[in-house]
Amino acid sequence: MTNERPDTVRDAVDFDGSFAEQLGAAVREKLGAVRALVSGPVLEAAVGRVVEAAAARLDTPLADLLTGAWARYPEIQELADAARHPSDQETLAELAEHRFGWSYKPQIEVVINESTSIPIPLGVEVGVTVLGGVLVVHGGRFRELRAGRLSVGVSMAVAEKEVAKRAKDVELPAVFRFGKDGVGIRETVPAVKIAPVHPEAVTANS
Repeated sequence: MTNERPDTVRDAVDFDGSFAEQLGAAVREKLGAVRALVSGPVLEAAVGRVVEAAAARLDTPLADLLTGAWARYPEIQELADAARHPSDQETLAELAEHRFGWSYKPQIEVVINESTSIPIPLGVEVGVTVLGGVLVVHGGRFRELRAGRLSVGVSMAVAEKEVAKRAKDVELPAVFRFGKDGVGIRETVPAVKIAPVHPEAVTANS
């Protein structure tokens, strides 16, 4: 069995279930001061858009996170050395357990009736633990992960208070491919979606 389109972090931790509900409850509490200014449905729409903005931080494919992080290791970069590893041969690297982590701190501005602005500072922590597997490199490119085992953890905070946390083992196919053509080890791969410098805005009008 192979997989050409790997799951995202969002899928791996089942964000759209109870995880999103916990985050929504915390955002709703943060917006409590403006309940009198907007109707219930409008407030809920604003909460939903803040939750979705947080979820967008988790839409990066697991394959991008892994290859982007691995490419920074000198030991992995060495696998792209054509003098040591001929481009017409596969190079196999058995992976010991290791972990990568990413942190995001986006701020969402909720604008009520085009006049009242409420900042919602979010904190998103993502951790991916590679429990084992065999990394396959061919022609200086990541090709696949065989017998790979992963664990993915995500925590979210509102105003620096943790409100939701989840860790799950990820069931990978026996051969987890990094796209049709693989990913170049020395290519620049955006491993994460960086939060914008300026706050994102969510508008709610009564």
